[in-house]
This record gives sequence, C-alpha cells and structure tokens, in this order.
Amino acid sequence: MHKSILATMAGLCFAAGINTAIAGESEMDLKARQGTVRCGGNHFHRQAGTELQYSSYVFRNFSSTTPITIRRLVFFNANGVVLYDSNISGFPSFSNGVLGTANQVLGANQTALLSTQGLLPFLPEPQRPIQLEIDWAAPEKVLTLDVSTVRIAQRRDPISGQTHEDRSRFLKECRTISLRDKDKGKD
Repeated sequence: MHKSILATMAGLCFAAGINTAIAGESEMDLKARQGTVRCGGNHFHRQAGTELQYSSYVFRNFSSTTPITIRRLVFFNANGVVLYDSNISGFPSFSNGVLGTANQVLGANQTALLSTQGLLPFLPEPQRPIQLEIDWAAPEKVLTLDVSTVRIAQRRDPISGQTHEDRSRFLKECRTISLRDKDKGKD
C-alpha cells in the first residue's frame, strides 16, 4: 500500500510538470508591429461621496531599441458609450510627463502613467465601470506594449472635495485583444 501512495504522488507531480510545460505561451516573447490593448477601470464617487475611486494606467515599452507610438486612446462607460476619444478630444497629458499632447511616442525602456483624474467625468452607478482601448504601433516588430491598471480608492471629504489617504489599491494586467504582423521571438 505504501508503494501505491508513492506511485500516485509521483504520478500527480509528473502530471503537474506536464501541465506547466504545455501552458499557454507567454506574451513576453510575443512580438508585433501593431496592436490593441483593453483595460478595465473605475472613475466615480461612492459611500455618500466619502470615497473616490479612479484608475491609473501604466504603459511600458520593454524594447531596449525601438519606440512605440500610442496612436489612439478610447474610454468607454459600462454601456459601451464613448467617454473620451483621443482622435476627437486630443491626446491627454500623462501624470509623469513621459507622454502628452505633443508626444505620443513611448521611447525604448520608457514607462508612462495616465490617470483618469481630470480626464473623465465622475460616473453614476449605471455607467460604471469603464474600459480603455489603446491602439499602438512600432516601426518594426517589438515586444508587445505592456499596460496595467491600478484601481485606487481614496478617502474624500464630500463637502470640500479634498482627497486624503489611499484606502486601497489593486493592480490588474490589461489584455491584448489584437496583434498585427506578429511572431514569436526574443528581443
């Protein structure tokens, strides 16, 4: 009986190793010249106005040699209605100044930070949460644009509107929904 238990455990370990070996391909090796990324997010007051929830988006270019151009940013509310389109309203200023109205090019190894604060209206409950769609392009195949959403909840004074300390933060990777001119390879 002892040998049976050991054989079963060894079989489970072997099976777990096979599952790991055949898991989905990592996006870190995926290269393309163009793509579209989608992210979730929030932008609203809650708890009788005593809390502000908003999102920051972190854009990373993992290429050490090639820039990536952010061609378009479109925010949608929960009903699919466009809240903001950079092709109509202009390219927004990014919180850390890396990208902005005069520069849509994320250089090699650069990271840019975009916040919904000052960019989007506060949404009523039926219109939230939000989605952000990002179209990007590069002059040659690069590791795909990496984007993360950081959802932030801050304490807020409902009378003055002043925000205070963070109550929580949550990081979520965004999802690549399309790539054009792609292949697998190393950067």
